Amino acid sequence: MLLDAELIVYAAAFAIGLFVGVYAMLNGTVRAGRTPGMVEPPHAAFNAPVVGAAFVAFGAVGYPVAKYSPLGTISTLVIALLAAAAGWVGMGVLMAKWALRGPLSDPHEDLEELQGTIATVTRAITPDVPGEIAYSFRGEPLVAQARCVTGEPVPAGAEVVIEKVENGMADIEPWATVEQRI
Repeated sequence: MLLDAELIVYAAAFAIGLFVGVYAMLNGTVRAGRTPGMVEPPHAAFNAPVVGAAFVAFGAVGYPVAKYSPLGTISTLVIALLAAAAGWVGMGVLMAKWALRGPLSDPHEDLEELQGTIATVTRAITPDVPGEIAYSFRGEPLVAQARCVTGEPVPAGAEVVIEKVENGMADIEPWATVEQRI
């Protein structure tokens, strides 16, 4: 009877680990941060993949040891817990050294995310002289020099759409022009 209960515990731990791993795969590990528009990386030692790996290792080792070895319940539990610790540490190292090693923000993704952002002209734009725009990106108010991609003048106070920003210079298009294409 005790053997059946042990096997159920190890099988359940394995299933929970798989569920947590699939959840992490489908939903990711990065969550919204305290600042609007920002993200916070998960802690390398405590996140869904690490917990899932520990549960999978606990169940995957504990089940066959309990079922096929002559070891007792306590010995089997110790071996399964050591396997869980190894899974936890292994996945933690993998997350720290591989999955979480780089910045969470790719500059190319920033440019793509910025494209299409609505801005307000704060200093008039002429064909010969760049103006200035104000906009918000990931909750942070920003300003940039701006020039119009169509070459037309844009008065202060006009709404524009950002095409791209490079080296502090934004290429914009008047919202009225974009709106006609939609």
